[in-house]
Amino acid sequence: MVYQGDALQYIYETPDILRDILQKNQHILKESMCFLKDRMISEIYLTGSGSSYNSALAVSSFAKRLLGIQVFPVYPTAILEEAFLISKDAVVIGISQQGTSAAVIRALDVVRSLGIAALSVTGEHDTEITRHSDANLYIECGYEDAGATTKGYTATVATLLLLILAAAQSCQRLSMSAAAGYTRRLENVVNNMKTVLDDSLPWCMRTAEKLKNCENLMILSGGSLASALREGVLKFSETCRFAVRGYEAEEFMHGMYNAVTEQAVFLYLFPAGGYEVQRLKRLFWYYSRQKNPQYVINMPHDGESCTGDDVLPCRFLGDTDFSVLEYMIPLQLLFVLTSRARGIDLNRPRDPNFHQCMKSKI
Repeated sequence: MVYQGDALQYIYETPDILRDILQKNQHILKESMCFLKDRMISEIYLTGSGSSYNSALAVSSFAKRLLGIQVFPVYPTAILEEAFLISKDAVVIGISQQGTSAAVIRALDVVRSLGIAALSVTGEHDTEITRHSDANLYIECGYEDAGATTKGYTATVATLLLLILAAAQSCQRLSMSAAAGYTRRLENVVNNMKTVLDDSLPWCMRTAEKLKNCENLMILSGGSLASALREGVLKFSETCRFAVRGYEAEEFMHGMYNAVTEQAVFLYLFPAGGYEVQRLKRLFWYYSRQKNPQYVINMPHDGESCTGDDVLPCRFLGDTDFSVLEYMIPLQLLFVLTSRARGIDLNRPRDPNFHQCMKSKI
């Protein structure tokens, strides 16, 4: 399938789309919350592939903490192979922005055949996945006519966060005032996105030119940004079409460093805080002396920090629960601009027959 949209335009639409989702959240959540109301949920399984899985990973820790139950981000194959282990009181949430993921649809069919509740999350009304679930939650971001998800991914994460907040209130684990506090923080992050776009674009344009001949990119980050790390690896691979690997700092230090060559280029995503920050700084210091090219998003401002054209000092708010939404802005700008610098039309898949042959989309 050849797409016609402009991925860069969709990134710039994202702040307004998220504001609209926040304003209309009660209407958007109405069907899904009617389905979940008064249900005694033993655990939740969030399942999807690609960006959909990454969106599940982005919200799972937040969901565990607010709901007080186990929340598992899993690939559809895990559901298909281990559905017999899922509690009858669980809820399985299948995520597919276009609503055509064959594996997610099969997973929902399997759990429903076992009497397990299933909710679909999709950006397309009346798409195939909506006929394979007990209720539906729509990602109101409009059709994304582009070869790589940008606004759809961020809107999915925001919509799932709102679902978790509403569910926590419904089961009386979160007071109205506490939920309002979370919502205000989420609104603050969304309202700051224009600033993040302004900060990021010049740096991303310069860095894309430097990455256009890259053939070996390593993305390094910390556990709190695991979903952003995975989404970065996926999207750079998908759109720029060179070898990309991604590791949490501590994992990288236990063997993966042996794969570093003189040609390796590093992209660091520094979390807002936590243990991983110091480990990433140590890695940056080490590979600076190895002369590997290094590009950095959000290195902390302190006496030891490095500055220069290869470091993006973005004005993130650094909210511990919602910062993943901020980090996607420079990441998305960078993979789109690098793809263009390499002369790649990301709206044209390298292998247009792939999904038809593999039966991976309906």
